[in-house]
Amino acid sequence: MTDERPLALYRDLSEVLPSGWRDATPWGYPDQVELAVVAGVFRAQVPQSGVDSVVDTFMRARPHDLLDDLTTLVEGGVAGTKAALGPRWGDTNVLGVPVLRAAVIHTAAEALVRHGVRSGADLRAAALERPDAVAKAFLGVRGLGQGTWESICVLAHARVRPNALVMKYVESVVGSDTPLDADETTELLRLAARRFASDERVLSAAVRAYVADAAI
Repeated sequence: MTDERPLALYRDLSEVLPSGWRDATPWGYPDQVELAVVAGVFRAQVPQSGVDSVVDTFMRARPHDLLDDLTTLVEGGVAGTKAALGPRWGDTNVLGVPVLRAAVIHTAAEALVRHGVRSGADLRAAALERPDAVAKAFLGVRGLGQGTWESICVLAHARVRPNALVMKYVESVVGSDTPLDADETTELLRLAARRFASDERVLSAAVRAYVADAAI
């Protein structure tokens, strides 16, 4: 028997998602996890043009590095991160929290490294195998929130577990008799994304934005 649920989800999303939703999610840095962390921290509060400036500055400061080893961020200390961000961005604080973004980035790298995450590949594996433990460690860092964690995962092409709003929306569309779990929701989004000639990472980001706006 054919599962019609992905088609139902595709049809509803075709009606509710804004035009240009595919372009709202950048390709990111799947093999440069340091850039994913740096950009993710800034992306939560800075326009994309500013994030692009941050990334460019950081890359220019370390032109010979692959930027895919968080231990480099850890070993360089807060001072090293601040220097790599340059005078424009190195002295900026997280909005609403009196802590340098450079310090937040460094502490986030420490938290991830303690959980065995050094590279982009490590982060993708951890997001699949032990998502709750890694997310908890990351969210324990002052100045970081769920939105920042999700942004970093999207930029690193790591799986983002669907939140309660996303699961509730998908359930309402597909008419599930029993509550969907995170894996079932992700699979339905993946199948719907194929109909959009997109991928689950991009579609899920668009759905998270849609349900968040709808909940306001």
